[in-house]
Amino acid sequence: MNSHTPSVFSAPGSAQPVDVRLMGDDRAVRALVAVLQQSAACGPATYKPMRDGNGTRAYLSVIVPAGPEPAT
Repeated sequence: MNSHTPSVFSAPGSAQPVDVRLMGDDRAVRALVAVLQQSAACGPATYKPMRDGNGTRAYLSVIVPAGPEPAT
């Protein structure tokens, strides 16, 4: 389990959570997280500095809608 994002459970065949880690320039990462949170079902983001100190890491969960059943 990823300790950076909240746990979200769902039934098979329904929407599924995907844990996402973004890395890059602080303003760009925060802007992308804001857009994701406005347009998709996302959990809150956790921000941390990148290990080299040259940017930001963000962790969040995105709910991906269930797709159509595959044709057989």
